[in-house]
Amino acid sequence: MKYVVRSLKYLVVLCVLYIALTYLMSLVEPTDASVWQQLLTHLNTRSGLYMVIAFVVLAALYPKIGYMSSRVEDCDIVADRIRIDNAMRIFGFRVVEESDGRILYRAEGIVHRITLMFEDHIEVTAVDGGVELKGLRRSVARVVLQLQSYINNRRFEQTTDEENNEK
Repeated sequence: MKYVVRSLKYLVVLCVLYIALTYLMSLVEPTDASVWQQLLTHLNTRSGLYMVIAFVVLAALYPKIGYMSSRVEDCDIVADRIRIDNAMRIFGFRVVEESDGRILYRAEGIVHRITLMFEDHIEVTAVDGGVELKGLRRSVARVVLQLQSYINNRRFEQTTDEENNEK
């Protein structure tokens, strides 16, 4: 059911985008026809039919290609909690739910949530040797890149702490 809802959301977004572009084109090059008449005229052509088919296919494939899960190795959900929170906070996510070995983050602010089509959650779960992040592809990819950077820089933090302890 979740797959169908995500597909329908994406189809609606594509349709709204198409209507907005048609409206902008009518502002740039005004005609006697209204925006709705222009839409209907275009949709009644062969290219309009192809566009509708393309929209439906894209919407049907979106849940498959628009979501991902990614692992970050050498990351502990408890020991690296501050790093995980910082990586999420940079991209506008906050903790909404915690359980044993699982943290759920959601986008802060209504504008951010709308831009993510209310599919604004990233789930972080502990797995062997690291953590796994699941959610919207662009959000997860950004957070994973930032979190990997924090994990890679952890060795420099430890070196600096050791140098400070020697002094």
